[in-house]
Parts: sequence; structure tokens; C-alpha cells
Amino acid sequence: SDTVINFVNRYRHKDGSYRFLEWDARRNGDQVFSIARDITNRKEREDHITYLSYHDTLTGLFNRRFLEEEIRRLDVARNLPISVIMGDVNRLKLVNDAFGHEKGDELLIKSAEALQKSCRPEDLIARWGGDEFLIFLTKTSASDAGSIVERIHDNCAGAAVNSIPVSISFGIGTKV
Repeated sequence: SDTVINFVNRYRHKDGSYRFLEWDARRNGDQVFSIARDITNRKEREDHITYLSYHDTLTGLFNRRFLEEEIRRLDVARNLPISVIMGDVNRLKLVNDAFGHEKGDELLIKSAEALQKSCRPEDLIARWGGDEFLIFLTKTSASDAGSIVERIHDNCAGAAVNSIPVSISFGIGTKV
């Protein structure tokens, strides 16, 4: 009787890199036939596609789709209080109209950097829409969320695009 085994494993190559092998093994009586294929490139492409499906390509932050899924998963009693900070980048249309979309993109990137610098590693930051960002904070009171907003304002200070300061307006909501 034929027994077929198929699996993928990761191994460390002698050059120090990691490779992925896909194995097909077939047993027929006392004989075993095995074929291994290096699928590292395919695996890397699949991982990249997965990354792109959950991240904003301009800022590298999570995208709205990812955050909506995480909110459904994390919106449970043990994570209370949950705070949400919504940020809207000021003057993006002005920058786009006056200096072009490349400079508008630069304003969004600098805004995203200020958010990342200001938040804790466990905070979920996403680009929610064109000029909107959302930060989802589990186990975070309204006053702690306010402190994060203050840090963001501090980290925006001095940043500018074509002499227009990086500025973000915020709203905070907390579920207790």
C-alpha cells in the first residue's frame, strides 16, 4: 500500500541562511521514495504578499483591514480599559496642492514616524484612511491615552515639509 507524506520544514544552510524545503515521501512496501524541493523563494513571495495585505505601503504602518480584524479580536473584557486615538493630519491638502503629492506623502510619512516614536511596542497604529491614523490601545485609560497624544505633539515639534509644520489633530475615546 502507498503511504504519502508531504511536509515543509525550515533548516539552516551552511552559509548561515535559512531555507524552506517541501518534502514528498512515498512508501511502497519496504521502499521509500523521497523528493525535496527548495521553496524558499515561493515562501518569501507568499510572506511578502501577506505583509502587503496588512500594511500600508507608504508608511509601513498596519492598514485599516488589519486593524479592524485586531479590534474584533482584542475587544474583550480582560483588555479594558480600551482607548482609541484618532488622528487627522492637518494641512495635507494644502501641501498636496502647493507642493505636489510627493511632498504630501512626505508629510504622511513624518506623521507616521512621530506616531511610532510616541507609542509603546504593544500599541497598534494604523493608517485608517487618506490623512487619518488610528491607534488602538488595550489596558489604557483616557489619561494614559492623553499622555501618548502629548508625546506625539512633542515628537511632531520641529518636523516640517517645505516649512509647513507636521501637525495632527486628535480625538480620544475610551471604553471602560
